[in-house]
Amino acid sequence: MSGGVLCWPAAPLRHGPWVAAAAAFGVTPAGLWLLALVLERRLMGPRTGFVAVLLGDPLLAAAVGLGVWRIGAGRPDGAAGPWPALVSAAGWLCFGLVQWRGELRKGFFTRRQAFAPTKVWHQLVVYPVLGSWLWTAGLGGLLAPGAGPGDVAARAGIVACVTGWALINVYDRRRPKLGHPPYDWRRLRPLPQPWPAASLTLRAYRAERGEE
Repeated sequence: MSGGVLCWPAAPLRHGPWVAAAAAFGVTPAGLWLLALVLERRLMGPRTGFVAVLLGDPLLAAAVGLGVWRIGAGRPDGAAGPWPALVSAAGWLCFGLVQWRGELRKGFFTRRQAFAPTKVWHQLVVYPVLGSWLWTAGLGGLLAPGAGPGDVAARAGIVACVTGWALINVYDRRRPKLGHPPYDWRRLRPLPQPWPAASLTLRAYRAERGEE
């Protein structure tokens, strides 16, 4: 994928499908795993982490890689061009902020959970960065010319990966987990347990541990 003045946020997409997929994987779930381990002092696993992060986000990384492979040495334009990608990033950032506020108001997370390092990264980095990359690579890959068997398979793969991610998100919303621990930024560590059942996700966590 060739570069351009407006394409600098999508720089990792210029170096081929493997680098693009690895960069997307680095943003999430790897970035979240690292923050959870270093700052939140925990291993983010299936008992406390959302399936959309553990399984769904790698699907998005695969979709980014497939899209870059389909675009090849060209530069996406039209609906997948630089300006729409930047608009997509802004839109995903706004979505993240609205979702953040809504989860607090509905009691899905407490304020301490909502400002845990992994949550801040998810809302302010994952949404706009991965959202814009997926727009450029995913949509660009779907729109790129070519009708051979490999092209059809790659297009189907992009659609399947994004669809799988969306379905996993629906699954997650019906089966809440801890997601993010109540965090103390002054001490750079989670609050000491036991955590009160002050949110939907904390109640689910306590129930999982047999504490209520």
